[in-house]
Amino acid sequence: MDHFNLISDPWIPCVSADGKSVELSLRELFAQATELRGITGDIPQQVMPILRIALAVLYEAYADRRGTCEEMSDLWMEVWEGDGFDMARIDAYLSRYEDRFDLLDASKPFFQTPDLQYTAKDLDPLDVLIADVPKAERALFTMRSGDGIDAVSFAEAARWLAFIQAYDTAGIKSPVVGNTQVTNNKVYAPKGAVGTGWLGAIGGIFVEGDNLFQTLVLNWVLYDPSSGDDDDVLLGRPGDEAPWRKDEAPTPDMVIQGRFHGVVDALTLQSRRVRLIADEERTRIIGCVVCYGNIVHAYDNNGDEQMTAWYLSPNQAKKLGRSAGSEPLMPRTYDPSRNLWRGLAPILQASEERHRELRPGVIAWLGEMQHYAGWHSDDHLFGCVTLHAQGMAYGTQSSVFDASIDDSLRIASVMFRDDYDGVKVLLDVIDRTDKAIRALADFVRNLHTAAGQCTASQAARYDVIESAYAQMDAMFRDRIARFDKSQDAERYGKQWRDDVHRALLTMAQRYLDQSPAQAFGAHMPDGRNGKGGIMTSGRALLELRGALNATLGIIATPETTSENNKTEGDDNDQ
Repeated sequence: MDHFNLISDPWIPCVSADGKSVELSLRELFAQATELRGITGDIPQQVMPILRIALAVLYEAYADRRGTCEEMSDLWMEVWEGDGFDMARIDAYLSRYEDRFDLLDASKPFFQTPDLQYTAKDLDPLDVLIADVPKAERALFTMRSGDGIDAVSFAEAARWLAFIQAYDTAGIKSPVVGNTQVTNNKVYAPKGAVGTGWLGAIGGIFVEGDNLFQTLVLNWVLYDPSSGDDDDVLLGRPGDEAPWRKDEAPTPDMVIQGRFHGVVDALTLQSRRVRLIADEERTRIIGCVVCYGNIVHAYDNNGDEQMTAWYLSPNQAKKLGRSAGSEPLMPRTYDPSRNLWRGLAPILQASEERHRELRPGVIAWLGEMQHYAGWHSDDHLFGCVTLHAQGMAYGTQSSVFDASIDDSLRIASVMFRDDYDGVKVLLDVIDRTDKAIRALADFVRNLHTAAGQCTASQAARYDVIESAYAQMDAMFRDRIARFDKSQDAERYGKQWRDDVHRALLTMAQRYLDQSPAQAFGAHMPDGRNGKGGIMTSGRALLELRGALNATLGIIATPETTSENNKTEGDDNDQ
């Protein structure tokens, strides 16, 4: 094959509405978007880079519609209510740049640098490109066959190309011809800037609808809702263009770009210089050349990157030599050990102090669109969506992949509105639950003391906390999914806290049943938590009950609930 074109050749794995797996070209992806559940991949973390490529096409195809914020809102509603893309517009755009989407083109290969070559070796094996293949000496532990390590199809190579541009590790790279920043025949990660791929530096999140069409439009942010200024319109921003629109091939050298040129640049950043190498018959990809490319700073790119939350960083301000009050905004990343619902606060609610905490742009945008359209009812087709978080965690100076992040959560879109009181109730339950679970960990530590054992280690305390969260997971996902405007927010929150309270008491009883704690207990050193004396299992349980009552409130009894309902009924009658 002399050509493999991503516009016309299938390479994007998707799931159709009837649950079947299909592989589509970029053009087919847009044409069939209403009939697809979503994009999949060889690993989940391929989904977001491919989705962002499709979003960049959407931004560029409608760039000529740039206007005021009000006109952008009208445009978004026009597309959303059309229930399908204007394929004449999409086709015209894709046809205009079709030659730039050729994976094997000699002069402008897609997402690559032509003629890229190492100064001291021929090529790298595919384990450099493919995240789920370990180094050659550890290939025993991969699920791939030998052929799967030695060569991959053009379609799979295209997916990994999108992945490596988004998530590649940092660390030492081999120099390529044209590198000017070489030390001892090595190219080091840039200092003070993002060394990994851009998506590796953020807590990536996107919103999924009932089909791929909805997913793409839900993540299509047309202006910055935090300002509402026409100068902050993202669509068609001058100088903001995808790499396939550039006439000049990228230089082989590393370029410290610093800031994005716009939302499209953020979606398609070429953080690496890459060349895919085919076999002699040009039927498979057998190797690659990879080095650093366009490098940005993590901070203050919130105006263009819409798929992460942001926070002001005093520590980063010190590194940059900035004074108090001029702290940079940094992207929030995910802890792979924590479920998505445990970190909802920065996603759903910005800080009351303006710009100290910023929600992801996609969340703020959908809140804005609900205000614009007057969507007050949860039975609207926009009512319930899925939050999807993806990313990679790194180890050893970000030079290796340490863990992956892929978590989703069904949630009512009313939670994106800044005037909905249910948001505070939801976040309050999560915050109180965290404090209550730590009280459970204190209880287990006290049981150890009562049994005359050494104080539980920090690792043991962590195990208690994580075990409690694991047992709470199903409850929280169900409660969050059912929390919408049909619920009385305060009552729903109270019932939820009571369920948490009961669950923690049940867990505590199991720990107590398994404990060798003696009836007379053991001496507890003075000063620990400001308390001393003898610790017994009874005292431990009493302290836990007090902590849970203070944090979660006293559990409502059936009599209390009945009396409250009666009072509310009387009030309604009046």
